[in-house]
Parts: sequence; structure tokens; C-alpha cells
Amino acid sequence: MRNSVSKLGSAVKAARKNRNLTQMELSEELGITPRYLQAIENESKTPSYELLTRILSYLNIPADNLFTPYESEISKEQEQLLYLIMHKCSKRDVFVLLSTAKALVEEVSPY
Repeated sequence: MRNSVSKLGSAVKAARKNRNLTQMELSEELGITPRYLQAIENESKTPSYELLTRILSYLNIPADNLFTPYESEISKEQEQLLYLIMHKCSKRDVFVLLSTAKALVEEVSPY
């Protein structure tokens, strides 16, 4: 769980900065003190389940990103692409992207 908590702090800080929010602004939105938010972001403080769900919901952080048993080795660009695919693409868009990706990685048979 310790790894998940430290991933949470990093994810919260990154998402907060992505939204151009200060710790003060986010803490007010969440109903906590700025010091408590700082502890979550930098000191691996474990929030309550209720607060955790509010944080994830408000910052639109997928929970599965935090609770995977391995460290993510994907780049920021790959993360952004996955986010767009998961949250912004229609089923048709995903089908087209998947077909294109398969075509890119398939080996061409020499006949």
C-alpha cells in the first residue's frame, strides 16, 4: 500500500498543477487544510476513503493508475494518449485507432 500512497501524492500534485490550481485552491475545494494536502502530496499521508474518492473524482484521476502492482513505465505522452483514448474517443474512434495500431505492428509477409 505504501507504493500506492506515494503514487497518489505524485498523481495529485501533477493533476493539480495540470489544472493550474494552488494547494490553497484545491484544499478549499476539497474541504481540507492546505497543510493536509501538502502531506498527501509530499509526505505519503494516507487520506480517508471518502477524501480519496473526492480527490480522484475532482482531479479526474483513474484509480487503477494508483493501485497497480507495478510502476508505470509509460511516458507522459503515452499517458496523455491513453487518457484521450479512454475518455474522449467514441467506440468508432477506438476501432479505427486499434485497426491502425495493428496494421503498424503486423509483420509484412514476403509471399
